[in-house]
Formats: sequence, structure tokens, C-alpha cells
Amino acid sequence: MENPVEKLIVDVFEGVTEAVPFNIRHEYWYHVNRAAKTLPRECEGLDLPDICRLWGATWRCYSGYYVESCVKVEYENVVFKTEAVGGRTLVSVQTPYGELRRVVAHDRYGLSAQTLEFPVKGVGDFRALEHLLEGVKVEFDHAAYERLKLRAGPQGFVTYFFPHSPLQALFLDWAGIPTTVRLLRLERERVEGLMETIHEYNWVFYRELARSPIRVLNLGENIDVRITSPELFRRYCLPVYAEVADYLHGYNKYVHIHVDGYAKQLLPLLRESGLDGVEALTPKPVGDFTLEEAREGIGDMVVLDGIPYLLFLPHLDLELLKKFVHRTVELFRGRLILGISDELPPPADLGRVKLVSRMLKELSNSS
Repeated sequence: MENPVEKLIVDVFEGVTEAVPFNIRHEYWYHVNRAAKTLPRECEGLDLPDICRLWGATWRCYSGYYVESCVKVEYENVVFKTEAVGGRTLVSVQTPYGELRRVVAHDRYGLSAQTLEFPVKGVGDFRALEHLLEGVKVEFDHAAYERLKLRAGPQGFVTYFFPHSPLQALFLDWAGIPTTVRLLRLERERVEGLMETIHEYNWVFYRELARSPIRVLNLGENIDVRITSPELFRRYCLPVYAEVADYLHGYNKYVHIHVDGYAKQLLPLLRESGLDGVEALTPKPVGDFTLEEAREGIGDMVVLDGIPYLLFLPHLDLELLKKFVHRTVELFRGRLILGISDELPPPADLGRVKLVSRMLKELSNSS
């Protein structure tokens, strides 16, 4: 049986509906409040899709994001070692070319993390990282996918976000921002060679997911123009996006990109990417652009989310949220999957979530 949520999401990408889904990610909200014993009584004993039903929303269920993964990943000819020390985790990867060492700090519940020490400190670590990436094996787990589908039920759909593209992977996963910038300045050719290896690593995922039943896929890039400048974006990101989008379109997939930071200068460039949509665009008062600038910049790309998380906090004027929802629907209807940019914050006023659902129904009836 066809999943009604996924069908509506696909219909928006295909441009054949004016309906506006309210499709959210609330996993972190749920797990933090459950760990802190502040979960609202009405949500106790409910699973994530049941909570969405209670709120009048649907669930964007990302494989591997606080749920099991339907993508199996293994690495050959390396040895992983993990050690917990206080609130930190030390992860080392032993390769024939040396050790890659990462140190991560966790919040008190172990639900979010910050990398304190990145594995790549300099060019001397490149070969070890290349060895790790070249040994990857990826397999789509159909049984896990079916379990996720069953869990989401008629209240959600299963999707997947890919590893970061090469530049973003260096910034966010392997080297960190200062080291990546320094190495690009001093060792550009060697860095670009490493980026080619990262790109080939990512292609193992692209090819496997292309043959999967998942229709809507995400380049989980976490773009912010304060880090990824327009010049870097043009040189290192756009060619990758165009290549990947073209390939996945050949398998009848829709592909969007996660842009949850400042992005005003990148908006017109996103339209050149060949991608179908943009997730987590975060307008003012959180980001650096208005809704109108986003509409002009990205053209007819689908917007996933769009309401800044800040507007769900209880101390903000409720009228701001109401006006924002009206204007977002007015500007993007037909190319809009309404949600929260980036996610529902743990101290959110849940009455506001329900309000958005009611407003969408009223706007739908009046259209």
C-alpha cells in the first residue's frame, strides 16, 4: 500500500499539488524531554509518529537519526577503538598508515556532541584517511527499511541523508574549519586530491541508495555562508551537487540539500545546483535573509521547513509566528513542505506546533 505521507511529499516535488504538508523532525525534542523527565503527560507512552498525530503533523523519519539505520556501513582493514572518559569519547582508527584520533564531548544526556579534536591535523594524516575511506562497504538493509516504514506508519515517511560532500566533510567531519582553511591555502593540490577520495567514498552511498526504494534523498550539508563562502561554494560544492542530482534523477529520485545557516549570498547559487529543494532554510530573525529574498533567490525549488525554530519558544510574540506561517504559505504554496528550521527545540511551546497545524487547515479551506 502506498504511504500517504510520502505520496504527498513526492506530489509537492512533482509540482502537482497545492496542498501544504506539515512535516517535522522532533526526535531531539522527544529524547531530551524524556531524558530530563519533562515530557508532557499527553506524550507519555507515545512513539514519535503518534506524537505527530497528536499535533496534527507528520514525521520526516531519517534513517539512522535517533532511529535504526537501513544503510549498513563497514570498513575493511582498519581497527576502531572507542573509550569513554568522563563526558568525552575518544575514537581511534588504526590504519597501516597511522592512527586517526577524534575526541568528542557530549551533553549531559549523551544526545548531542561536539568534536573537540578532529582526526586530520595535517597532510601527514591524509593517507590514513584515504585508506579508511577506500575500504568502505555500503549495503541497503531492506529489512530495516521495512521496520522503519512500519514504525512511521501512515503518519510519516522514511528518508535518508548522505555523507557530507568533500569540502563540507573536511570542515565538519575530518579536519575542522581552521585546519581546512589553512591546508587549502598552503597545500591546495594535496587537499583537492583528498577531496577526490572523499567524493569517491560518497559515490558508494549514492550508487547504493539510487537502487533503494527511498524516493526523496537529502544532501545533509549543513551549509553556512560564513564558513562556505560563495567562492568556495562555486568551486567545490556546485559541481558535486549537479553531478549527484543528475545521477539520482536518472533513478527517479528527488534530492534536496540541508542549508540551516546564514545563506543570503548562496540563494541564487542554489538555483544553479540542479537539486530539487532546500531543507531547513532559516530566515530572519535567525538567519540573514527574508522570506521574500529566499523566494527570489531559489526560484521554484521546493522549500522543506521554513519556520525558524525561535518562533516556537514560549517567550516570543505569538503574532510573529502567525504572520510568518501566512507569509510562508503565500510565497511558496505548491513548492512547500512546511516544517521547523532546523528542528523543534526542547523547550518549545507545543501549543504553537498545534496552532501551525490548525492554520494550515484553515488556509487550505480558504484557498
